[in-house]
Amino acid sequence: MNNYESTIKFWDKRFGKILSTDKRYDPSKPMTIIEIEEGLRWLINETDSIIDFGCGTGNILFRSLFLGTKKAIGIDISRRAIELANDTSITNKMDTKTDFKIGGVELLKKIEDNSIEVGASFNTIDNILPDDAVFVLQEMNRILKNNGKLLIKLNDVIPKKVFDEDDYFQLISENFYKEKSGLYFWNLSDSIFKEIINPYFELVKYVDVPFQKTNYKNRLYYLENRK
Repeated sequence: MNNYESTIKFWDKRFGKILSTDKRYDPSKPMTIIEIEEGLRWLINETDSIIDFGCGTGNILFRSLFLGTKKAIGIDISRRAIELANDTSITNKMDTKTDFKIGGVELLKKIEDNSIEVGASFNTIDNILPDDAVFVLQEMNRILKNNGKLLIKLNDVIPKKVFDEDDYFQLISENFYKEKSGLYFWNLSDSIFKEIINPYFELVKYVDVPFQKTNYKNRLYYLENRK
């Protein structure tokens, strides 16, 4: 949890606004972005358990449970996010199937080897410290069963000139920045990401997730465990 105080503050404020409006996700409705819905259906096909690192309010997990998954574990550093996830879980009568935990990478150490079938992590790997990102992939490899699947979503790669021209980003180390918002951002290229995952996961498929009315996208990686 060290070094993430500003990140926690940012997300607690963001999710606190959602809490104040009593806005909960309806798991019966498909994800609004078709590429994510399709990726999720690939991920959970014929599986009973899922873990989401950086789960936020748990939407990926709730949708998975609605589609037939039996057990869901969610980890997030935002207390507000986990509060909303637990509320949504109770509202949808899924609380016997969910286990939401407040914390960071240290919580992965407490999960047994080969105990979960599939995993997800959306817009988290490139928003945490690089060493922690590698540790998450290593732990997911350990936690997931043989041939287990992992769905990773990353932010877009930002051209270097944007950082050179905008003081919104503070350079910490090579391609790693801290935003004025308090969030970290690792400008992680596809080639570097493939190098990082290679010891642990095989890339099965890659999908662009475009943002409407912008030139930016997210990147969705379908992965299978190397064991």
